[in-house]
Amino acid sequence: MSKRTVDQKPTIDPDMTLLDFISRSRHTEAVFKQYDEKSGVCLCCQAFFDPLQEVADKYGLELDWLLVDIELTARDDESP
Repeated sequence: MSKRTVDQKPTIDPDMTLLDFISRSRHTEAVFKQYDEKSGVCLCCQAFFDPLQEVADKYGLELDWLLVDIELTARDDESP
C-alpha cells in the first residue's frame, strides 16, 4: 500500500461510490484491489455502486487509511 501519514487529510468524500473514484482516476481501481484480501471479496465486483463509508463499514476496512490511499493514488495519477 501507499506510504502515508495519519495527519494527511483526504480531500475526497466518503459518500462517493467506488464508481465515482474510478471514473475520476482509473488508477484508484488498484487501491481497491489491494483491499480485496482484507475485505474477503472483490470490492469492484461486490460494492461498485456503494458509498465508500458503507463499504468500509460492511467489510471492516479502516476508512481513514482507505481514503488516504485513494487520494495519494489519484494525486499521482494527476502528476505530469
